[in-house]
Amino acid sequence: MKSSVCVAAAIVAELTCGGAAVAVGLRADGSRITTELTAAPVGLASPRIGPQSVIVASGGARGITAAALRLLAERHQPRLVLLGRTRLDAEPEGLSAASSERELIGLLASQQRGTPAEIAAIVRRILAVREIRGTLDAIERAGASARYYVLDVRDTAAVEAALCEVRADWGPITGIVHGAGVLADALLTDKTDEKFADVFDTKTEGLGALLTATAHDPLDLLCVFSSAAGQLGNQGQSDYAMANEVLNQVLSAEQARRPGCLVRAIGWGPWRGGMVTQDLAERFVAAGVQLIEPDIGGQAFLAELGQPTGDVRVIVSAAAQADQDMSDDLLAAQVTLIESDYGYLADHQIGGAPVVPVSIVLDWFAGAARAWSPTAASVVLHDLRVLEKISLPRLADGGHRLVLRVRRAGSENGQILNLDLRDAADVSHYRASAAAGSPTVPGTWAAPADLAPLNWSYDGSTLFHGPRFQAIRSEPSVGPAGAQCTVVGARALGWDRAAWHVDPAALDGGLQLAVLWAQEAGTGRTLPMAIRECRVQRYGAVDDEVRCVVLAKRAGESTATCDIALIDPDGVPRVELLGVELVRRPS
Repeated sequence: MKSSVCVAAAIVAELTCGGAAVAVGLRADGSRITTELTAAPVGLASPRIGPQSVIVASGGARGITAAALRLLAERHQPRLVLLGRTRLDAEPEGLSAASSERELIGLLASQQRGTPAEIAAIVRRILAVREIRGTLDAIERAGASARYYVLDVRDTAAVEAALCEVRADWGPITGIVHGAGVLADALLTDKTDEKFADVFDTKTEGLGALLTATAHDPLDLLCVFSSAAGQLGNQGQSDYAMANEVLNQVLSAEQARRPGCLVRAIGWGPWRGGMVTQDLAERFVAAGVQLIEPDIGGQAFLAELGQPTGDVRVIVSAAAQADQDMSDDLLAAQVTLIESDYGYLADHQIGGAPVVPVSIVLDWFAGAARAWSPTAASVVLHDLRVLEKISLPRLADGGHRLVLRVRRAGSENGQILNLDLRDAADVSHYRASAAAGSPTVPGTWAAPADLAPLNWSYDGSTLFHGPRFQAIRSEPSVGPAGAQCTVVGARALGWDRAAWHVDPAALDGGLQLAVLWAQEAGTGRTLPMAIRECRVQRYGAVDDEVRCVVLAKRAGESTATCDIALIDPDGVPRVELLGVELVRRPS
């Protein structure tokens, strides 16, 4: 056995000279091993699950685990014991006609009193209960049996009590599928002990409770829903990555002592749905990571259950996006941000340095689209994403150079323009695409119902904007269904530039109103990080004031989505922003 000094020296040597390997094993004899990923085909062994199987599944009533179990029920009709924390309370009367989160928020707000955050929380619980009931109904329709127990999977006593009841009716437990998990993404400096424990313990202590409660059962299946983050890491997910790697290691040990049991730690890539919210999904796609569709993921889950015993750790991901054809036309435009031309950006600071706002990038992208198709009746920007903020610490000292790269490409609907804004180091910060076509029909932008005046100010916290970005002029009115106010444009705020494709100051005012709505809806202090669609109905700067309307779509604990319109005095929308994703600021 090596001494603690030798172990410490080996760790230091690995950290300083170990190279780029992520997973490394150091043996007692001083040798070193590393792991690598290799492609592996799916085998054709017979599944070991049937109608007599009794499988306990944590987190199996909602999300990706539920999608996998529904397919399992269709194929093999096992008896499923689903464990979750959501109580199946009856929803308030009169809501059955509403199906979306936005519809429920509007209907519930008209029936009972409550703050936007309280209404949104009730709606989330209603949707969770509906999803669980839908899962149970789908399993029963498939010819399988299901039970749902409300408990915390980390509570060993509660798990043991539930399984005692199951054994009395159905017999011994033959399988475990541990899919429970939560996310609380944040940088290390912003993680609290409570949030870390919620993420880490749900995975690790949950597995421990399941193994303890089934210590004397004849298990022939032990499967955990791990994550590729455990092997590869992911920004903001140190707790989640650590927890999943613990699951991987525990299952490796379990396979050694259960030679006849099928043991699998499935390291899923990102799914479409479940804990992958819309903003996370868009970030993955922007980074070239395709999402696993629920039906494809379910098929992959069943395929793993039909494998022979052997490798414990498996990573399942969607196919990588094909590289874009480099023969497509490539253009580039340079933007130099210096104080003489962009001095107003000094009033848009985050973390002590000026930051390029989303609204300015919208103007640049709209300009590139108009230059590409100057005679088009309409140009629409799609899927704008903030990949990384652009800080300008040298705005008054030499400035900053940005490059807008433009590439034409084909699609099923004709030609599109891919837009990529990069810094001098060739790091991508914003991306979007543009399409030209027939005139778009403006949406209906009636003021949301049940709005109330908001006590607000440019206080440096929720709204951190200096005088030249203080575009909101009338008292905002806010409610669960959205918000409304009046905003002014660049001319009224003293911006020097005479010509704009879209008025970025007025657009920023609209985004500020959305931030105020999200704060009242319970999401907290947010920043806009993605816009699904930007429709420019009228180009140019705002002459005087315009009305701004925000229509709520959903509001969660860390993200919120809404639509925004700037409406001219004659009632015609000037610019429409659809699917605006607001993400809670880390600090």
